[in-house]
Amino acid sequence: MSRVRVRLVAGTQPELPEGWVRLQPRNCPCCVGRVELQVELVRLIREQKPRGVQIALPEASHIASLRRALGEWPLAEYVVVEPDR
Repeated sequence: MSRVRVRLVAGTQPELPEGWVRLQPRNCPCCVGRVELQVELVRLIREQKPRGVQIALPEASHIASLRRALGEWPLAEYVVVEPDR
């Protein structure tokens, strides 16, 4: 299975490229919502088969820890995180 590109954004959310979907976690995905994020992200990838996923965070302060979480097993098997722009 090829990995899906993931873009992390905070604040104003740019338009999605064609074939991409947006995921807005309900809880802090790097703290209390890590398991929830794993389940939602993998389910989204399996069901919708998007070209990419934009994860929208309310604050930029969580981007670094979320980037680390996405680089660890099991999520790293499904996604590749794009560098910050």
